[in-house]
Amino acid sequence: MKNSQKLGGIKKLQQNSNHEDLVDQEQICQTLKDEIIQILRMDEDHIAVIDAIIALRSENFIESHKAIIKLRRTLSNFDQAEQIAKENELIPILFHIIQFGSTYLLKLEAAQIISILAAGRSEITRIIMQNGILQLSLTVLDGNQSELIMLIITILGKLAGESVKYRDSILQACSIEKIISKMESKYKSIYIWCLANLCIGRPSPKFDKIQSAFEIFAQVIMEEFNQQNLKMINDAIWALGYMIDGEPNRIAALINSGVVPQLINLLPMGNFVSILRIFECIFYGTEDQINYLLECGFIAHIRMIVDPKSREKSGDMIQTFAATETLFKVLSNQNFLVSLFRSLCDDNSNLRGDVLEVIGNAIQHGTNEDVNHLVKNGLIKYLLRMFEIANEKEIASNHLKKGLEMLIKIIRKGEIKAKDNKSNQFFIIFVQLDGINVIQKLLSYKQDDVAKYALIFKQEFAI
Repeated sequence: MKNSQKLGGIKKLQQNSNHEDLVDQEQICQTLKDEIIQILRMDEDHIAVIDAIIALRSENFIESHKAIIKLRRTLSNFDQAEQIAKENELIPILFHIIQFGSTYLLKLEAAQIISILAAGRSEITRIIMQNGILQLSLTVLDGNQSELIMLIITILGKLAGESVKYRDSILQACSIEKIISKMESKYKSIYIWCLANLCIGRPSPKFDKIQSAFEIFAQVIMEEFNQQNLKMINDAIWALGYMIDGEPNRIAALINSGVVPQLINLLPMGNFVSILRIFECIFYGTEDQINYLLECGFIAHIRMIVDPKSREKSGDMIQTFAATETLFKVLSNQNFLVSLFRSLCDDNSNLRGDVLEVIGNAIQHGTNEDVNHLVKNGLIKYLLRMFEIANEKEIASNHLKKGLEMLIKIIRKGEIKAKDNKSNQFFIIFVQLDGINVIQKLLSYKQDDVAKYALIFKQEFAI
């Protein structure tokens, strides 16, 4: 599992933290403060890793500060990162500085370097893990130095994103609750990103280990959507897609959190692929859970997305291959299709109308194989059932006409495939389901336009 999510917050810290203010707060003489400030103001010259190690080991106050600041600047573009794996001494020295450094600035610089390295090659991340980052993290998390804690959270997030093995090791050593307890609003997006990395990957962590993060993600998703919190909300959505994992108890937790309607509203704005993956997981849940999603307005939004006329207005939402692939994977899910078709007989007229539009677009623009997939999952059966209960449910005449139009198109596609009606598998299914008798009854339907479409059907297929 290699986490492809990017973290933007760490650079923001480097750019915005006023290191000179930190120096002024240090309990050292003014002369040393002035010297460190001069180092910070120097041009961004670089230093070799081996030279930095020598300076840091010397424990010379000024030379140590100069070396670590230069090293962080050297590695900020990751030009010399490969050397780190060869210089095994550096990471233990940096760990020692984070825990026992003579100034807070020194600790922060060391932690920033580890954060840079944690996003590097697997050989480097292995060295970081082997040298005790988990024990160091627990020590830092027990403190109250918010900037240093934030950097440790960043390191843990990067390591968790490197592999499931590292993720599980972190969860074993450091509870999700511990991380959440340290969350500050100014670094919230970084914490959410780290929590997301701790919850993704296959196999999914045990739910009791990550349930607290689940609740935090739900809260984030419910926040007012804007460009400032866009990435944080998308990270939360992305994590939930892994966490619910198609298990009914996890899906129940998602539904009970109240985020499903908000996720539907976020389809045009948020992480389209990740939201669809969450909904795909719901389609492996119970019938009631699937119906809940449909009743929340999922079909109405999907109708707009799959409608060729409105697709142009959807921006770049489904322009990527991944988005298109995920959309059609969701729409072809067997559990989803069965629930969709059952909605044709639902009391909710608006839902039925949206369902008819979605199915109609699929028939109109789909291939013969697409239509065959719909028929295999019972489309003809549910269309006929809708016709049968038309009077009892007072189904709108435009819905009945739409259903008849669809049935005509389905059987026409079967004719194209079979080249004659006798071997038309779609027509054979229609007959086996007593479709002829159902159409005969519609010929005398109280609404003339419905009876007219039933007559067109009868004449075209000679029933």
